[in-house]
Amino acid sequence: MVKKISSLIPVYILILLTLAGIFAFALKNFGVANNILKYTLIVFSIPLWITIVRDMLNKNFGVDLIAGVALVASFAFGEYLPGVVVLLMLSGGQALESYAMNRAKRDLSALLNRAPTIAHIKQGTVVTDILIEEVKLDDIVVVKPGETIPVDGVVISGEGRVDESTITGESLPVEKNIGSPVVSGTINKDGSLEVRALKIASESRLAQIINLVKQAEEEKAPLVRLADTYSVYFTIVTFGMALAAWFVFGETSRVLAVLVVATPCPLILATPIAIISGISKAAKRGIIVKNGGALEGLAQAKSFVFDKTGTITLGVPNVLETVVFNTDIKSEDVLRISSSLDQLSVHILARSLVEHAIKNKNITLSYPLQFKEYFGDGVMGIVDGVEYMFGKLGFIESQGVDIPDTVTDSHEKIRGSGNIGVYLAKKESAGTKGKILGAIYFADILRGDSMYVFEQLREQKIEKVMMLTGDHRDVAEKIAKMVGITEFKSDCLPEDKLSVIKELQKKFSPLVMVGDGVNDAPALTQADVGIALGGTSETASSDTADIVIVSPDLSRILEAFTIAKRSFSVAKQGIWIGIGLSIVCMILSLLGYIEPLAGALIQEVIDVIVILNALRVGIDKRI
Repeated sequence: MVKKISSLIPVYILILLTLAGIFAFALKNFGVANNILKYTLIVFSIPLWITIVRDMLNKNFGVDLIAGVALVASFAFGEYLPGVVVLLMLSGGQALESYAMNRAKRDLSALLNRAPTIAHIKQGTVVTDILIEEVKLDDIVVVKPGETIPVDGVVISGEGRVDESTITGESLPVEKNIGSPVVSGTINKDGSLEVRALKIASESRLAQIINLVKQAEEEKAPLVRLADTYSVYFTIVTFGMALAAWFVFGETSRVLAVLVVATPCPLILATPIAIISGISKAAKRGIIVKNGGALEGLAQAKSFVFDKTGTITLGVPNVLETVVFNTDIKSEDVLRISSSLDQLSVHILARSLVEHAIKNKNITLSYPLQFKEYFGDGVMGIVDGVEYMFGKLGFIESQGVDIPDTVTDSHEKIRGSGNIGVYLAKKESAGTKGKILGAIYFADILRGDSMYVFEQLREQKIEKVMMLTGDHRDVAEKIAKMVGITEFKSDCLPEDKLSVIKELQKKFSPLVMVGDGVNDAPALTQADVGIALGGTSETASSDTADIVIVSPDLSRILEAFTIAKRSFSVAKQGIWIGIGLSIVCMILSLLGYIEPLAGALIQEVIDVIVILNALRVGIDKRI
């Protein structure tokens, strides 16, 4: 309610100012008009002075102090009209600033909503649903395919693959079977799992991440307003001239005139209007800026930190290569048969493979007969009258297929590079071992614009560019070399990323963090500016980030950076224009050439110039 009332203050002042004008010029009742101006000045100066006193108690002496003194002087000298005019523009500037800096408040509700609330508990042969808070240690939790694992625990029955990308950053699903640990917040992609709870919900990994985000939110230092960086010097000059007007000439009108023309509306208006224009410009490009401070911070960025999975890379497994191990078959047939089998699979790799075969290779698939899926291992079925199996190498071998050393070596090599291999074999008649035919290699591939983005950041002379990832070092090093990053940290958990951000901020602030997953949320919140890429994804990043780029196009980072720098540059121009013109008018007021009311009107002309300059951001064709 307070924010709504404060935003209407300039409207109320304008109404009262108009009413005073009616009494003065239409009704010739100058007494009533003067009283309206007097009490308008008194009532609406109170919120400003509450803010000024609070800031002073916090040792923050901003530009608002000059305006406050000017209003007090206007009241003390009985010059109410100049004071009300100044108050009108001042409150209008504050309303604009409030709008720009508070477009959207950080909100953890979506992250909290994504945390599971219900768990399926198995008791004997009966499965019942209970609240997640009621799960006790050693309870047996049933996790169905597609569900989020609600607790940290260990698998005691079932097999399947779990998508851990939201927690660890690993892009490819991880195989889980009896004895495998699982963590809350990860997604069971295929197969039903029975998990013995090893931690209660409040101590789970997802709960820790939520707490980290909250802690980072509380500890994050606010950016200094652009105008306040100039306020100290401008305040000293203003009060110096006002004192000179008093001691040299001894005229209160000159003192008031100096204070009125020095009222820092240009300082207050220039930044929020330029930032609002920048925010509007960015929104048209699919870049959602939640608060003006984020655009200021991005414009001044000294360092950029990128998550790997889903940011520098696509974050979903794509077909890398089709490999043939047997001369009896062609690579096109390996792809066709494998894709035909995978049509009926629910595995994440299957969807990627089928889409690749149909859309990219225009292959006509055959419908598999006698299809059977072994969750977490592979599939079997008859295609064109022949029985095939397609799955992990261990599964193929368990079906009585000979695995040559060359295939084993190839398998180890592909695993070492951070990719995954799925193998196709043909089942022979009883008593005869099956034959391995080929493989489909999957990889989390680099975004097409990644190298361009990092090349541009180097040209921008950014002091520090770094990559963080939950992947192993060899995979991280490979990606870093491909995009031209010299610094990276691998095997990062959410708390590791948070620690790196805090350490870098000591030397390279403002720091920008770019990510897309739940595991990035604490780091995104801690960073001076957090940017979430691909904000339509079901992650916490878009809730905790300051800027959300709806498109998964990484090059939009550069667009956001350009818009921020241009907005910031125009804001600074407006400030310098305003300061320069104000100082000239202050000198003329000191010498007696400008009266208080004329000074207030001149100040509004300066405000208009600053506003028009700031609005250039919205029509700038260069961004």
